[in-house]
Amino acid sequence: RDPPVLAGIGAGAGIGLLSGLTGTGGGIFLSPLLIFAGWAHPKASAGVAAAFILGNSLAGLAGRGVALGSLPASLPLYAGAVLAGALVGTQLAITRPSTFLLRALGLVLAIAGLKLVLNL
Repeated sequence: RDPPVLAGIGAGAGIGLLSGLTGTGGGIFLSPLLIFAGWAHPKASAGVAAAFILGNSLAGLAGRGVALGSLPASLPLYAGAVLAGALVGTQLAITRPSTFLLRALGLVLAIAGLKLVLNL
């Protein structure tokens, strides 16, 4: 179901604040929020978060290109790795039950939490 407009605006502002404070991408906060609030099922949440992360990444690359006048030379290698990971992840999301996605999300959140707490 769609979130109420004010709740969506508040959630977006909160995600932006948390992302800025922690130095992490907003997608790590978006997926759990969508699931916990009942705004999306795990598979839909994964798709929304992937699109969100792609948009943020493209904006970051554009900003770097404008600010520095160039992009990293290894960008094609990273883009290939992202594409390969997206294909494997999509295949797993399609063929596995939602509980698999929830466990995978839990693992990612645990790793992100440890990195934040331990300053890695």
